[in-house]
Amino acid sequence: MFENVDANLPPCGDGAQPTPADYLAQATAACEAGDARLGLHLYLAAFEEASESEVPSEDAIYGLKQAWRVACSTRERALAEYIFERLEPYLSHDEIAACAEQLQGLAFDRLEQFGISRDDIEEMTEALSQEAVGMIMASPGGAVPPVLAASVAVPTPEASAKTKEPSRPKNAPSASPGAGGAGAPQGSPAAGPAAAPADAQPVDIFTYASLPGFTEVVERMRALGIGLAGDPEYEAFIAMLNSRHGFEGAPAADNLLFCSQAREDASRFMMATVGELGLPAVRMRMEESFQGLPMLCVTAQAADADGLNALRHGFEGGGVLVLEDIDLWGSPIAEMSDDMAGFLMAAMSRGAREAVNLIRQAVENPDVYVLASASSSEVIDPFFLDLLYPFTCIDIAYPTEGERADIWMDIARAHPSIRAVNRDELVRLSAHMPRYDIYMAAREAIEEAYKQGLMHRRYQPVTRENLFDKLAAYQPLESAEYAELENAVVSDFAASLGDLDELL
Repeated sequence: MFENVDANLPPCGDGAQPTPADYLAQATAACEAGDARLGLHLYLAAFEEASESEVPSEDAIYGLKQAWRVACSTRERALAEYIFERLEPYLSHDEIAACAEQLQGLAFDRLEQFGISRDDIEEMTEALSQEAVGMIMASPGGAVPPVLAASVAVPTPEASAKTKEPSRPKNAPSASPGAGGAGAPQGSPAAGPAAAPADAQPVDIFTYASLPGFTEVVERMRALGIGLAGDPEYEAFIAMLNSRHGFEGAPAADNLLFCSQAREDASRFMMATVGELGLPAVRMRMEESFQGLPMLCVTAQAADADGLNALRHGFEGGGVLVLEDIDLWGSPIAEMSDDMAGFLMAAMSRGAREAVNLIRQAVENPDVYVLASASSSEVIDPFFLDLLYPFTCIDIAYPTEGERADIWMDIARAHPSIRAVNRDELVRLSAHMPRYDIYMAAREAIEEAYKQGLMHRRYQPVTRENLFDKLAAYQPLESAEYAELENAVVSDFAASLGDLDELL
């Protein structure tokens, strides 16, 4: 994406790699000499170099802001979008709004190059809005259903890889990413799918063997024939069935809908299923753009992108289509008359129409596995339930006692500092907790012990009081486990005060 900026720098006296300060100096000189494009890339190089070693310095962030100004002034829309994604964490809310307005202006300017003026766009939008509102108000009851938004999403190097904010504990104000194998990305509710950009992104690939705490669900998947790849007995059994039934292969499997009250657990098990299938995968998930609009984000693993061409030719040679948190998607089409449905489909952006058609093609293709996740099948919009039919619902309950023991053993293997806490107590007191919440509580306790060690300049293991306090934040206030955790924390704290009195 960038030019070879190192070729424009004077060689360092000792042959060392140019520093961010070197790039910034050359960027300033290039802009003063009238070479704005070279200066833009040098400013970006300074920030990227500073980001690799540590938290970017104020000078590097200032250079990135200069790159933003140059990109906007030279009408480099694609570069401006990329710079904004990198710059957004260091901007205030007012600055973000101003930058978003500038990006919108660049997009309008680009459309004007094709003969479409801003007035034309505003008139078209107003006409569509008035006609849609008129149709809705004319419907019985005048209820306004959620509308399938039509907007344009920009596929930048960072946008599609952005992870979603994890869910928060029931009694805690915030939470940090999961640990020890947790951390499936999740998102907040959105109004409905919008444009569907295609982008090749790396996907975290793992299998059932590397996923503790799902023993019962794995057994059900194996009963469906998934998770048995490479098993000689199973392959011989399939060969026998093919021979006796006169089939070349097993019949097409139903689409799979993974449901769990903890949507993080459903999403993580669904991605493990993708790893078990070992086929090229395309993921669809709802996100929110920096402009606050719902956006259907379509991504593929980088290694599979060339073979898939999913948005152009559908799946060729088989694959997997993953629909994340489909209960958060909304569409009014199924509730409208045929005329209204056709109007709404026409009003959707090209990307959104391609996304819907891709789902239909995948469902109809016997060589494609369609996997979806939701908190419950009862809250999914009927439009998407019809798209998925026929499907098999895989309910994922909270982990059993044996599954919780496997989870705590997995955490202990990855984090030795937690081994001092009695595992039997942890298994008992984490009852009725989602797998994701268990990993989150452990992660927070480990991070707190790590920070205490930094402050005191000595190793600090995870204490019973610390870990119980984090678990209590995830247990419902009315549960027996919460009461026991609270009493244990208070008792440990009182005991520590007694030890302090003896020392004094």
